[in-house]
Amino acid sequence: MRRHATAFIAALTFSDATRAEAALTDLILLIPKIILMGLYQELARPWVLGTIWGIAALCWVAYFVTGRDAVGDLMDRFSRPGKSLFNPTTYGAMGFVAVASLVYVLIGYAVWGSPPERRESPAYQHNATRQPAKPRVKHTLPYPYGKSPRNARGEWPSSSDTLPDQPYLAYGGSAILLLRNPGDEGLWARLCAAEADPCVPLRQIYLEPRHAYSTERLDAGRYRVIYTQTSGKNLSGSSAAFHLGKNPAGAETVVLSDFQQ
Repeated sequence: MRRHATAFIAALTFSDATRAEAALTDLILLIPKIILMGLYQELARPWVLGTIWGIAALCWVAYFVTGRDAVGDLMDRFSRPGKSLFNPTTYGAMGFVAVASLVYVLIGYAVWGSPPERRESPAYQHNATRQPAKPRVKHTLPYPYGKSPRNARGEWPSSSDTLPDQPYLAYGGSAILLLRNPGDEGLWARLCAAEADPCVPLRQIYLEPRHAYSTERLDAGRYRVIYTQTSGKNLSGSSAAFHLGKNPAGAETVVLSDFQQ
């Protein structure tokens, strides 16, 4: 308990500048992963992978029919002559690209799972199908911490976010936690160690109705989430204990929907 109290006091002195530097470091570290995942999602589209293999097949067919790099010779007519240190054949280069793309997609599938479905629709159909409006939240639970430098009015955030100027603990790992609020009331969620009783909030998040929020860079360990409605009947609930590991490939999802009367 003394260790939790010490961590709580240390978090209160965690400056905004330090948190901003940490957020920038997180962004820099996430950029390579975002690029790699984006490349995988594009290559995993059937028409992209099929086009690459189709072009490679045409180059090889032209080679078998003519006995020479016919496609490369044709392309050389439209390019400026010059010597290059590396001059591969067109059919060889496209064959390598096709095989490398397939291998990359297979590796991406094993690491990140199947790519998300893409649903494209005409503009008129998109405009006709409007998303249902989010329920307006009329908070009946007073904001528990009052005014602070980044919350001059002492109010609940207007959208899903961490509570401003509150402890931000269990930081430095690679685990990701996704919290989902499927209900029509706002939620005040508190992440705490599974064995902590009462809960010492490590992170606190406000969740809009029918919304989700991910909190990242969590240390590995056992946690639970307690939550309270900020509107309506102010019902409370608690998730079962769960474990977050060191593997950042997947995110743990906790649905906050089990309330006690």
